[in-house]
Amino acid sequence: MSSITIAIPHMKVHGFSGDHLLERCEDQGCTVDGSGQAGCGRVACPNCGFSGSNLSAPDGFDGDTLARCDCGYAWIPAPDSARAAA
Repeated sequence: MSSITIAIPHMKVHGFSGDHLLERCEDQGCTVDGSGQAGCGRVACPNCGFSGSNLSAPDGFDGDTLARCDCGYAWIPAPDSARAAA
C-alpha cells in the first residue's frame, strides 16, 4: 500500500485589525511541512500553510513553547524556527 503526502502551499499573510492581504511565497513551489517549516525557511502553520501576522511565536517565558495560528492550530516548532519567527 502506498502512502499519500499532501503538500500545503506556503502563503504569506499581512494585515492589521481584521484586514488581511494574502500573497504566495516568492519561492516557486514552496510548501509547509508537518513541523511548521516552509521550504523557504520561514515558520508557517502546518495546518493552513499561512505565515506572517497570523502567527504568534513562543517566547519561552512561563514555559510557553507553543506557536499559535489564527486558524486555531497550535504546535511546537523546531527551535530554529521559533527564533526565526520572533
